[in-house]
Amino acid sequence: MLKLQKVIERIHRDRVLMTLACIVKRERVKVYLVGGTIRDLALGRGRQDYDFVLHQGDMTFVHKLSHELKGHLFSMGKDEKQRVYRILAGSDILDFNVMDGATIGGDLKKRDFTINAMAYSLHEHRFYFHPGSEEDIDEKLIRMVSPDGFNRDPLRMIRGVRYLGILEGFRLDERTKRVIRRKASLIRSIPVERIKMEMDRILLSPKPFFAMGELATLGLLPEIFPELQMPQRLKRKALFRMDTFSHYLRFLKCLAQWNGWEGDLPLHTEERLILSYIALFTSMGRILATGDQWAGEKTISHLAYEIMTRMKFSNRFKELIKKLMDHHVNLLKISRSRVGQKALKQFIYQVGAPVRLLIILSLLEQRASANDVLSREDQNLVQLCHRIKDLCKGGDIISPPTLITGRDVMGLGYEPGPVVGYILHCVREKQIRGEIGDREQALAFLRDTFGKEHGSQASPGVFDPETKA
Repeated sequence: MLKLQKVIERIHRDRVLMTLACIVKRERVKVYLVGGTIRDLALGRGRQDYDFVLHQGDMTFVHKLSHELKGHLFSMGKDEKQRVYRILAGSDILDFNVMDGATIGGDLKKRDFTINAMAYSLHEHRFYFHPGSEEDIDEKLIRMVSPDGFNRDPLRMIRGVRYLGILEGFRLDERTKRVIRRKASLIRSIPVERIKMEMDRILLSPKPFFAMGELATLGLLPEIFPELQMPQRLKRKALFRMDTFSHYLRFLKCLAQWNGWEGDLPLHTEERLILSYIALFTSMGRILATGDQWAGEKTISHLAYEIMTRMKFSNRFKELIKKLMDHHVNLLKISRSRVGQKALKQFIYQVGAPVRLLIILSLLEQRASANDVLSREDQNLVQLCHRIKDLCKGGDIISPPTLITGRDVMGLGYEPGPVVGYILHCVREKQIRGEIGDREQALAFLRDTFGKEHGSQASPGVFDPETKA
């Protein structure tokens, strides 16, 4: 059974909870610490966010508490019954919900999983448990409180899988799995913004490869991404036994183990998310092509863009992912041929700042695909990534120093407009390839190629931006 004394000791050592308990006692309100906070305290996991419930009539207490903690209070959600009041106090996050039921016992019956169906009364200093909660925490079992809970909020099915990625050693209860498989289609009723939030959390969890594999096995992934609905001639379960999806799970495992490749290429949280989605979309595209569902109709990056638009990714995120996917294809082509230094510099310049992520993506793809012995193609790719990384040191290729400006171009008689921008682009490309090294050389190239007195290919008035320098 759960060692409650250990949980009580952790509560008493928690600065936020002890401060709140004193205020609750003084104000004489009934406030319960609930859900994931109790679970994490029982497991010894650190956290900075806290979940509470209280009666509807006591919600004015939240405003008083926010003022006393000198925090910022705001509400989330449109439905009054499901509205969450959040207090941000420094680095601490305190969420308050209206109790779902007349008593705390009634509230716990409507929770998602037994490991979250626990409460601690800050005014009574006692625990409340749904039957089986303590045992399931001890046995590391994720079990639904009731099948009706998935009807009330189908997102709980995805959330249950997310726990597999964040709670070490936990597993899904078999009956819960059967119910999820039966109710998987309910996912379609959830707003895409909520689904994306859960997907982000899964992909950023310590074990995304474990959780994503379970999403596929339970039939949730094709509901999250309707693009993966199987052709009739292929069995539904066979889709995720394909080597393509296994490769994706290996990619996620390699990403979770990424150590910065000699310390030069660390990854930030958002960048991990970007790479996870790129690998997912690539895997989906390959699976669909295998099923002849849209083979030859569109590129994988086009498919990814459509999915991201439907799921309301930010425009910046969409453009960056599409750019990286397209350039990744180009990089693989380059790695299969002998490319000179000038051409490689030009490629780096075209990719720009995301070239660092492109290198990491390529190396992770290689690691996920490779056996113990690297093939010649893999060796070429790794060597090419080394060359790109070395060339990028100093940043002169991605952000080359400015040698001439639009004012210099207009000094030859050109009017402000796209022609000036195109000429500057031509100069910059020469600079990237190493054919121009300083301002004097840039001015000489400008005069010789675009100056009227030197027989420019086009006069300032009729210059065609498609003309090549």
